[in-house]
Amino acid sequence: WEEAAEMLISAGNVQDTLFATFAGLRWTILEGIISMKATRFSKKMSTSLKWRRRACKAVKRVRGWAKKKNPNIEHSLHLLEAELASLKGKKKKAILHYRHAIDTAEKNCFLQDQALSNELASLYFASIGDTTRMSIHREN
Repeated sequence: WEEAAEMLISAGNVQDTLFATFAGLRWTILEGIISMKATRFSKKMSTSLKWRRRACKAVKRVRGWAKKKNPNIEHSLHLLEAELASLKGKKKKAILHYRHAIDTAEKNCFLQDQALSNELASLYFASIGDTTRMSIHREN
């Protein structure tokens, strides 16, 4: 995740360039996930807060798109909500959103996003010591 965070920093602000494109959508989703992960590994509080703000901004942007009934991002919003709940220590909410992210991605045939959701759910369950669920999601 540290290397991904470095890539985000070196890319700078690409939102204006990618505005209203599929690439912009994917960028924002991945920016949110990477920023939340960077919040966890940042050693300085100021850096952690910077990453947290960036993550929240990305989540807010995706929520806005979801409110406009974009059917192709429902699973991604659930994944971002799961990661955000995980970051805030909200276990039940995180588990619920990981489940919804996986199920919705599968239902809508976003296999790569289903795999990403399973991978991140597996990492989450490992972090809370639930090795049974970790293994289930790792296998999927």
